[in-house]
Amino acid sequence: MTFRFTSAKIWFFTLAALIGAATGSYAQHFLGKRISLSVNRQPVAEVLKTIGTQGGFYFSYNSNIIPGDSIVTVSYRSMPVKDILDQLLKGTYQYKETGNYVILQKAVREKLVLVSGSVLDEETGSPADYASVYSKTQLVSALTDEAGYFRLRVKDGMFPFSITVSKVGYGDTTLTIHSGSEVQIRIRPRAIELDTVLVRFSDAGRTWLGRLLVSSRLRLQSRNIGRFFVSLPYQASLTPGLGTHGKMSSQVENKVSLNLIGGYTGGVNGVEVAGVFNIARRDVKYFQAAGLFNVAGGNADGLQAAGFHNQVLDSLKGLQAAGFSNILNQTLYGVQAAGVVNKADGRIKGAQVAGALNLARNGGTGFQASGVFNYTAGKFHGVQVSGGVNVAREEIAGVQLACVGNFAKHKSAGMQLGVINYARRLKGFQLGVINVADSSSGVSLGFINIVRQGISNIAVYSNEIAPWNIAWKTGNRNLYTMLIAGVGYGSNKVYTFGMGVGKEFGLSKGLLLQTEISSQNVYLGQWENSPVLLRLQTALSVRLNKRFSVFGGPSFTHFYSEQTEAVSGYKSFPLESYAHIKMNRNTAAWFGWQGGMSWRYGR
Repeated sequence: MTFRFTSAKIWFFTLAALIGAATGSYAQHFLGKRISLSVNRQPVAEVLKTIGTQGGFYFSYNSNIIPGDSIVTVSYRSMPVKDILDQLLKGTYQYKETGNYVILQKAVREKLVLVSGSVLDEETGSPADYASVYSKTQLVSALTDEAGYFRLRVKDGMFPFSITVSKVGYGDTTLTIHSGSEVQIRIRPRAIELDTVLVRFSDAGRTWLGRLLVSSRLRLQSRNIGRFFVSLPYQASLTPGLGTHGKMSSQVENKVSLNLIGGYTGGVNGVEVAGVFNIARRDVKYFQAAGLFNVAGGNADGLQAAGFHNQVLDSLKGLQAAGFSNILNQTLYGVQAAGVVNKADGRIKGAQVAGALNLARNGGTGFQASGVFNYTAGKFHGVQVSGGVNVAREEIAGVQLACVGNFAKHKSAGMQLGVINYARRLKGFQLGVINVADSSSGVSLGFINIVRQGISNIAVYSNEIAPWNIAWKTGNRNLYTMLIAGVGYGSNKVYTFGMGVGKEFGLSKGLLLQTEISSQNVYLGQWENSPVLLRLQTALSVRLNKRFSVFGGPSFTHFYSEQTEAVSGYKSFPLESYAHIKMNRNTAAWFGWQGGMSWRYGR
């Protein structure tokens, strides 16, 4: 049964309920009873009546403060009466059990009381300026001024409570406050000890973004209260220090953090979103997004997304995505994706994708792709792809693919594909226009291949094509390349130029077998339809000393020409003095020879 009361009559029934309580004729804990209820478009007053009937009690309230005529549709299943009232009345009322009645009253706004005082150095008696004075229970704080003075506004109903004074270089001091009054607090200096939390976590407030976006007073307080952190469900702020947790926001880890412009929090264990920036002093899980900047002072697990820049001062497990840059001070377990630059000072185990630059300071395993430049130090196992240059400062086991150049300053045990390739120690494959290695046990294939501790020969020789030939041979015994030119004078003039590849087989200490194949153009008086010859030749090379050797051996030549008429004074092909095979009008083949001397000028 439900009654409505005017403000004058409510006292009568309250008094009657108190008399009933004195005689012990009432039931306890009505607010904790569980009931089930389902109504469709009923007035609040009728819903309260139904609740009272099921719970075995009566409601007492002023009809002027309860919206009894409001129409509601609700459904509750086995819920405590208090929880139902919180939802039905939007949590703006307080409840009191008296006898067989539950009295509904408007919640009274708590008054704020001023607690003020001064903080002094215990040894010198001088004011302790910029010390943090804070309550761990009420999450209010203040910094002392130059005279050591502070003021705290606290809730009147929270007395007694404790406040703590913290300052770098001093021991923490805690005392109990019983009422709003002026107090004097003395703090004792102590030797500064390294804090394990500060060793693990860098201070996000000290980053260039922290110095730019967070006031010096808030950053100073964060240093003073470096050991105190608390976890709460949510926070909302306009800017750092102006929000639900006030100046204590940097000591609170939130499950949900909403920042209209920007926030400065202790950490995130859920979701943080800001219009401009987020700065978290410690770990961030699982989602942090901002219009421009995100900074995490510890580890980041999950997704960190910003319109311009992301920074994590420890390690990342997940994804960093930014319009301009991603910076990571430790290990990457996941992906960095940026419009311009990615940087990881630790190892990477994942991928870096950037429009311009990727930097991995300590190697790792994974994939780098950029428009201009990829760089990794330490041992790297994976793939580098760049529109410009790839650099592996130590050792790379994998693939380097670049439009311009690939450089392995220590060792390459994979593949390099680019215009210019360099490896100090090559144990893989190079394909490019110019390939360079200090030493090589792999293969280099290109227009110019230089192995400084390999084959670097200049050979002068004769053959049946031209009496004077010169070849520049570079590479190693597995494979070397040759640039070739030849000339013949007198009544049988001929000019040849081309390139080829070869391989050396060691037969004994001073005896080698060379096998070479080459393609050469032949000038016989006209450039149009100039002949082409393909030549396979072998030779035994006898070393005379460390630098010089002589060689000679047979060859097989395939000759193709569309030049229909011989030019006077130039040599004619096929050679009449050699037995040849005439395949058709343009093609012939024959066996020939070569012999000459080679000078090895390299190391």
